[in-house]
Amino acid sequence: MFVHEAMYSEPVMRDIEKFLENSQRNVSGKVFIKLRPYTFFLVGAESDHDLMNSGFAEYGEVNNAWTADDVKGFTKILGLPLKIYNFVNKDEE
Repeated sequence: MFVHEAMYSEPVMRDIEKFLENSQRNVSGKVFIKLRPYTFFLVGAESDHDLMNSGFAEYGEVNNAWTADDVKGFTKILGLPLKIYNFVNKDEE
């Protein structure tokens, strides 16, 4: 937006640039795509920083990272903001 509106010299742009540099520091690897007329398909990806790496946990039924009791705790903690929101705004229906 800043570039589009000719505000590239705006000091906050330096902060945005630093944020992007920092947030992308582990983005690396290869992406494999299949090109077709008017479209493309993602075939796969390889990276040393792959967060879906099966060495930590596996998608589906097998999970070495947490237990069923852990998931109950996650659900309570992550659901708390919605419980509070719905309690505070219960008259909006």
